[in-house]
Amino acid sequence: MKKLLFFLSVVLSLQLPAQSLRDTTDLESFMDGLLTAVLKEKNIAGATLAVIVDGKVTLTKGYGFADIDKQIPVDPKTTLFRIGSITKLFVWTAVMQQVALGKLNLEADINTYLKDFKIPDEFDQPITLKHLMTHTPGFEDRVIGLFAKDSTKLLPLGTILKKELPDRVRPPFTHASYSNHGTGIAAYIIEQVTGMSFNDYAEKFILEPLSMKHSTLRQPVPALLRKDLSKGYAFKNSLIEKNFEYVPLYPVGAASASAADMTHLMLAYLNNGAYGDFTLLDSTTFSIMKSEVKRHHPAVNPMRYGFMDLSQNGVTAIGHGGDTFWFHSLLAILPDHNAGLFISFNTDTGGGTYINVFEAFMDRYFPDTTALQPAMPVTKEWLDKFSGEYRMNRYTQSDITKIASLFSIARVEVKDSTKLAVTLPDKTEYYVPVDSSTFRKEFSNDRIGMAYDERGKVVFAFDGLLSIFVLEKVSGLESPAFHNNLLIFLITLTLVTVFYWPMVAIIRKRYLPGPMAKTTLPMAIKSVAWLHYFLFLLFFIGVLIALADPLEIAFGVPGLLKATLVLPILMIVTTFGMLVMLIPVLRSNRFRVRSRLYYLILSLSGIASLWFLNYWNFLGFKF
Repeated sequence: MKKLLFFLSVVLSLQLPAQSLRDTTDLESFMDGLLTAVLKEKNIAGATLAVIVDGKVTLTKGYGFADIDKQIPVDPKTTLFRIGSITKLFVWTAVMQQVALGKLNLEADINTYLKDFKIPDEFDQPITLKHLMTHTPGFEDRVIGLFAKDSTKLLPLGTILKKELPDRVRPPFTHASYSNHGTGIAAYIIEQVTGMSFNDYAEKFILEPLSMKHSTLRQPVPALLRKDLSKGYAFKNSLIEKNFEYVPLYPVGAASASAADMTHLMLAYLNNGAYGDFTLLDSTTFSIMKSEVKRHHPAVNPMRYGFMDLSQNGVTAIGHGGDTFWFHSLLAILPDHNAGLFISFNTDTGGGTYINVFEAFMDRYFPDTTALQPAMPVTKEWLDKFSGEYRMNRYTQSDITKIASLFSIARVEVKDSTKLAVTLPDKTEYYVPVDSSTFRKEFSNDRIGMAYDERGKVVFAFDGLLSIFVLEKVSGLESPAFHNNLLIFLITLTLVTVFYWPMVAIIRKRYLPGPMAKTTLPMAIKSVAWLHYFLFLLFFIGVLIALADPLEIAFGVPGLLKATLVLPILMIVTTFGMLVMLIPVLRSNRFRVRSRLYYLILSLSGIASLWFLNYWNFLGFKF
């Protein structure tokens, strides 16, 4: 029933004629109805909201509770919410401030600014601040240690980055792939050129001049602000209070701020870098910061200097989203309309919800009036080349978290010979072709773009609204479907070998004595194969237990998982043993053909299991 009410409230709001943001009564009524429904539907403890209209703060409001046990309501003026990656805007603003002072150059090799470590020269082109600001340095993603459970992991930025420097996996400026560590490097560069910690710099040159008195990047939150910090919650049948989330690489996501304070930053951005008498950025520098830098495809939103391009409905919108485990936030400004919105939720179920709220806000006050481009007539054979699996390029390639890439897959199939069905983990949407590389969402102007290689083969897909990642078409040995099927085969073979094989041997020994029993494989030969698959079973169970809560890996590698990684190393020995014993097994005619065939399958599958484990970085201690 709650889902139905939420759906109806949104649908009905979108059926009304476009409203003016200047109608403050309508604005408050609409946001009240929308957020009240969202909090109920998503079981969210609380939310904080701010809306700017015509360059003025028009609406600030709190919903629900900052502390359920104490029944403390959310106050938009004083309640601090963790804003996650919106913190990155402080980094990018700081970079542009130093560019304006001539201390930084957006086109210079960042190695000229680094002292504690250097970026390896793995590609001909060096990484620049321009690449960091557009998430195009070509780094892999790193997840392990991104969060911490206590302050003991809060080390100097240079120390953290030297230890966690991500591998370079593609040339700079090739494609965007959202990078926390890239932003961390930029913050470290600020420290190098100013001689200040980034915390001190942000307070002196951003927070204090903007009068953001209820905001901080410090962890834990300073004592004077701690009483105003919202609790974070997880929903599992009921709302459960969670501990404070420490972010060791703090400039990329550690800030806490009130909705009212965030309007000060938004107003500065809307006023070309000025807030009252304070100039956050001069207008020329700010114009560069919000300018377009790169487009993956003509039909998709561009990359800008630090800002995410959130444009939709034909209206330019820039800003940033931010997510921790328990808090989910969005800051968006509409420069052409001198308007902006900030929204934050304090419960894990709010993930992605801020996008839904922003879309509803845009559809009501800035509806898309552009006529739908007609679908291009095509054949099924033409559409077939787009079918397949597409993997988000934001994942780790060098450590055990590579397996998370299995959960960021889009599956594309031809539907009714006229359109594509794009299936994500949580939904399926349909797209019709409008030109040779562009598809429009059915009944909407939202688009996806496709890219071909030099042979005319489809290799990439681009989300029209969010340009901070690329979807790579995968097939063959990289296909998730292949790996899923291989895993199912290996698990099935493991269960047969570990449980069914011994049971059959016992039955034969008891009930089939005599010559038939002599044709079975010797116990020593069987034992090596049985031990191999027993180790594989233990490994599989160990991983499932160690990662029962997959979020834990972001805090560090669990001890059980570290111990479990010993098992694949032992499997190298058992695989070698099977291969050694395979030769006499195949040569001997005294063993039954099916026994020899089964042992051949076990031996070859032993090699396959090691390849599988190595592919996902479980062969060795890669973390």
